[in-house]
Amino acid sequence: MAGRGKRQWAKAAVCAAALVTPLTVSGCASQGGTGNPLGLAGTSSATKGGDSSATGGDTAGGTTAPVAESSASSSASSASGTRNGTGGTKLTVSDGSSKILMNGKAVDFGTAVYDQSWSPDGKKVAFIDDHDNLWVANADGSGKVEAAKNSTGEKWTHPAWQVAKADTQDGVPARNNIFFASTAGDGTLWKVVATAHDGKPEKLELAGTAGENEVDPPQTRNMWPSAAGDFGGAIYEHDNGSSSDIWVRDDFLRQQGDLAFKNGSEPSYAIVGGSANSDPTPEVVFVRTVNGHRHIFFSVLYTANGDAPKAKDLTPNAAGDYVTPALSPDGKTVAYSTESGVYLISTDGSGTPKQITDKPGFPAFRAGS
Repeated sequence: MAGRGKRQWAKAAVCAAALVTPLTVSGCASQGGTGNPLGLAGTSSATKGGDSSATGGDTAGGTTAPVAESSASSSASSASGTRNGTGGTKLTVSDGSSKILMNGKAVDFGTAVYDQSWSPDGKKVAFIDDHDNLWVANADGSGKVEAAKNSTGEKWTHPAWQVAKADTQDGVPARNNIFFASTAGDGTLWKVVATAHDGKPEKLELAGTAGENEVDPPQTRNMWPSAAGDFGGAIYEHDNGSSSDIWVRDDFLRQQGDLAFKNGSEPSYAIVGGSANSDPTPEVVFVRTVNGHRHIFFSVLYTANGDAPKAKDLTPNAAGDYVTPALSPDGKTVAYSTESGVYLISTDGSGTPKQITDKPGFPAFRAGS
């Protein structure tokens, strides 16, 4: 894409504060901790993150549970129960064991796997082990490298892969980093070079959008980063004390960012489409509580006409808590976890949820799988 298109996208993305969807609801934000990280009764520890219980929304909740697919399409697995419907979906699922479900199989990585995140080409996976160290490995479990060793005793969670080519026209260097969250300072974001071996993490820079209305992003109480695209873009969750919000961070030309959505948590980010003549579309899925249950919401990050984006509830009939959403790279599918397992649903809201596993897990999409 030409540099002009990149700059237009970057400017629109970091002006998200003017596009925050107005809501009159409140909630509580994610808290680090141990025990039941998903906040679901009887669940496994599928994520190293704390219980994220953001509340808000004004959509009426229903009583219809997810509709399961026929068990004939699933194969046996030793992770996330006996159902493994990942074949042909590009979806991977971890549950805190040493195995990741993918392509209908269970791949053993030889150590506990939490919060897996795939490189944009799908060849490498980053994850946190049960000692809160950051690892990078090949997709088949080989070539495992400890990218950063946790010597502080803090909890590390949710690695996100930032990869971007160099832009010689604008003097922007190539990037190949892994962002992650730490419980230090009640929640801080860090980065480490993806090719590092026992590398030294650096705090992730968070700066406001340039201009007279600039608001400096909070430097602490931040968690759950998700990165996407070629412009160094990322989003993350911020605990503001009374609710949790989603902020956007952009690295193109210079780092800047802004508030994107109020009353949201556990974001997942994708940059969809784009060509030499058109800019790509940043899309987001996140969790918001409606009538006492956590629902999955979908939205574009900004609209072409400048109107505030309107988040759509993909699970209006949720009868339980739906958490840890993952957005597919093409923006067409969302995976999420429930007490009864991991499900897939279309971002256009059509069809019924498809069951992938019969126990909770942490879903992530792998390009090229």
